[in-house]
Amino acid sequence: MRKIRVAHVITRLCKGGAQENTVHTVRMANRNRYEVDLIAGRLTGEEGNLEPEVEAAGIPILSVESLQREVAPFRDWTAYGELTRLFREKQYDIVHTHTSKAGIAGRWAAKKAGVPIVVHTPHGNIFDGYFSPGKTAVFKFIERRASALSDRMIELTPNGVEEYLTEGIGRREQFAVIHSGIDLSPYDDAIRKRDETRAALGVKPDELLVGGVGRLESVKGFSYFVEAAAEFLKAIPPSKCIHAGIGLEANSLAGKTNEWGDRFQFLGLRHDIPELMAAMDILIVPSLNEGMGRVILEAGAAETPCIGSSVGGIPDVIRNDETGLLVPAKDSGAIADAVTKLSKNPDMRIAMGKAARKFVVPEFGLDTMVERIEELYEELIKEKDLDPGR
Repeated sequence: MRKIRVAHVITRLCKGGAQENTVHTVRMANRNRYEVDLIAGRLTGEEGNLEPEVEAAGIPILSVESLQREVAPFRDWTAYGELTRLFREKQYDIVHTHTSKAGIAGRWAAKKAGVPIVVHTPHGNIFDGYFSPGKTAVFKFIERRASALSDRMIELTPNGVEEYLTEGIGRREQFAVIHSGIDLSPYDDAIRKRDETRAALGVKPDELLVGGVGRLESVKGFSYFVEAAAEFLKAIPPSKCIHAGIGLEANSLAGKTNEWGDRFQFLGLRHDIPELMAAMDILIVPSLNEGMGRVILEAGAAETPCIGSSVGGIPDVIRNDETGLLVPAKDSGAIADAVTKLSKNPDMRIAMGKAARKFVVPEFGLDTMVERIEELYEELIKEKDLDPGR
């Protein structure tokens, strides 16, 4: 049995589910079987930086400066060339690309370099909420072409597979469903510290705490959370809201909540997400487009029910009326009604939280995710006869 050389490619190492899961897949790889590299472009935007954590974990980052999220034809062509040269130099057996932009440049480069196995994880899609209709149509066309370069495409949920097939991207046999994983270890302690965390946030025992966690970008839909809060904070006097995360909409959304004072707190970038999840009574996930919603798993591990938009893979991880409630996207009134419903039914809310915990633990742990990804690699290694002595 020989070691298999694997490259994971992603545009940026910001704070986000796709980035964190990519890093964990590299960090937890079976080093007896795989030699693994992490290739990333330059970080842009205001979404937090994972690079110090990655380096502290002893994971070197192979930097390709031209590989960036924003579309720029000359720079993108440069990234394609740099990746092609790197793949040839390192002689990878597997190139595993993550997110749309890295998937486009990385898959073409891998094929040009003669890499035997190409795997792509979109971590969602760019079909809605990101670009203008014209630009979206161009991306769909490119994704259809790039799918032909993929030996496998990993979707986070069954709904995600159907969305791609509906757009004519890929063939059903190319897809594998492997859920995102989270580190489950902090959540037992976070649940025990619930009262302590709430007190530190200035939340009284009898107050309903409704929260959001994620990037403050339009596609995440937090403007609808803010609009909903204007309704339910009036209807439910003993209630407060928090949000953890940063992004381009931070200032504008914070400005809309000034009249509520400390009843709506924007906490910025936080490193105590398990504790915050356990402190909440309800998590709001108002996304316009979502591959799965890793925060939903984090809330479930903390015994916190979710109210989430019925888009993308969210219906695969929120069991409506069992682990949380699904609402239409872009509907602040529906969010407010759902919050009011759960505020009036604390027994239902607690039961949903317990059911969410049972759904998440242990099925959505990091170990399970990495194990399934490596099982997929072994399936492809066998198909390609890359390790005949195994």
